[in-house]
Amino acid sequence: MLRAKKVVGKFVEFYGPGAKSLAVTDRATIGNMAPEYGATMGFFPIDEETVWYLRATGRTEEQVSAFENYFKAQGLFGIPDRGEIDYSVNLDLDLSVVHPSVSGPKRPQDRIELPALKETFINLLHKSVPMAATASRTL
Repeated sequence: MLRAKKVVGKFVEFYGPGAKSLAVTDRATIGNMAPEYGATMGFFPIDEETVWYLRATGRTEEQVSAFENYFKAQGLFGIPDRGEIDYSVNLDLDLSVVHPSVSGPKRPQDRIELPALKETFINLLHKSVPMAATASRTL
């Protein structure tokens, strides 16, 4: 969906109730996938989930409070809902239609949904691969 909207070179901010519902680990995964969906970067705003992560990873309460208070004072704390910020483009994604899948970094378009992974793997494993004439060798 993001590639179809030509997000190459763009910053993508995730917001709304779906973004709020994601665990910090899922947010990190989606943010790190920016090269796969073509954006320069993808990010989630700072919120309670971020503060939880800081506590869970050993930051002192003083550090966590300073971090949280700063973003609240700047008006940047919390994931906004639709209409709270005037974004240049808004896209809606129904998370209920997203299915767990795997794909490689070189060809993300070759995505395989998890229920089909075993069968696809077995089929690909048994599929013969043509050898280039210059790459043939005797075993």
